[in-house]
Amino acid sequence: MKSKIKVFIYTIIGISLPFLIRTTLFSYTIRNIKSPYTTIYLHSLDIAVLLVCLLLFWKTKKIPFSGYKIVDKLWISLFCLVLLQLLWAKYPLISWAWAVRFYLGASVIWYINRFQYLAKDLTYLIKGLFIGMLIQAIIVIIQFILQKNIGLPIVVESVLSTQISGVAKVNIFDNTLIRGYGTFPHPNILGFSGILALIILYATKLGKGVSMMIYLFTLILAGGIDHYIVTSVQAFSITIFTGLQLVYGNYIKLIKPFSRVLVLALHILILLSFSKTALTLLLLIDFIYLTFVARKSLFHVEQFQKKLKSIPRIINNTLAIIGIMFLWILPYQQILDTIATRILYVKDSVQIISSNLWFGVGLGQYVVNLSDNRELWQYEPVHNIFLLLLSELGLINFSLLVVVISVEYYTYIYGYKK
Repeated sequence: MKSKIKVFIYTIIGISLPFLIRTTLFSYTIRNIKSPYTTIYLHSLDIAVLLVCLLLFWKTKKIPFSGYKIVDKLWISLFCLVLLQLLWAKYPLISWAWAVRFYLGASVIWYINRFQYLAKDLTYLIKGLFIGMLIQAIIVIIQFILQKNIGLPIVVESVLSTQISGVAKVNIFDNTLIRGYGTFPHPNILGFSGILALIILYATKLGKGVSMMIYLFTLILAGGIDHYIVTSVQAFSITIFTGLQLVYGNYIKLIKPFSRVLVLALHILILLSFSKTALTLLLLIDFIYLTFVARKSLFHVEQFQKKLKSIPRIINNTLAIIGIMFLWILPYQQILDTIATRILYVKDSVQIISSNLWFGVGLGQYVVNLSDNRELWQYEPVHNIFLLLLSELGLINFSLLVVVISVEYYTYIYGYKK
């Protein structure tokens, strides 16, 4: 009975991940600027991650980072230094909120890493996530057809319309259309989540090694182009569970009809998000998948062997052409404007880093340390996760984070004894 309850809880959490995105249980604005970067949000998704941590604690009876190994001591040192930033942070409450969220995410990684048998529980959560993303694809299709929200509660679905200035849109042949949102706060995060789900699906055929390389490249590219895709609460949670599943989990086995429908749904979801990053990654992932898998013989008939070998190349070229058309369907001027604004963001980050090189300005403190003589839309972080971490953590904490990740990787490859 306990096992069935556990399976039910994990599956429901997985299904709920995409739907807990916009549900805000508590919000507190630190500054009189209506910006998500100066407001503390408590999402129901935070409660879901906390629930996962409590379930893992209940099963292991171990407090996170309570071991005596060197990597546990490094983790504790990093958290202590991050909390020490509260002494000089401009708005300590923001740093404290982000530190708690960071601790919960790292705790889930710690539990699965130390007690790898828990990865079986993670499989149920991932299967639930697949169901949730399939429902997301249905919502996105209806939104795109109606060109408005479908009427879900405001805490779940954004109010969408081509007349609303804040809604993400795309121009196609002089027609302005809203991009797919689902229940996510932005299409870019929707597309990124779809990419992560697709990587897990393809891992069965590609293997863990290739899948992990694609996963890491996905994080680096997304973090280098738009930090918010990686650091948003929803993307952060799904990224953690995806990585843990790829490293420690078993291959997800789905019935073929459902698997094929899910792959198709995820492609539609990613395409309708019109996210350039997600479309680029989709092109890459499909190219690798077809190259490694589809070139295998489909029939055991000798005379068809040579003809079948050319099919994957044709499919790859077709996908490349379609992908490039989608990637550059927006006017080039919009791309140039985006590059220009990103250059300004980089200049801001360089200034903050040079002024707070060693200890940083504190977690979540980037925006509140920007100068006040700018327009409202300019109060945004640098859109590069590496520069953002260096600005907020400082060189010492950032270096320690790199050391912790390196030690975790080393111990995963060679074991703790060595």
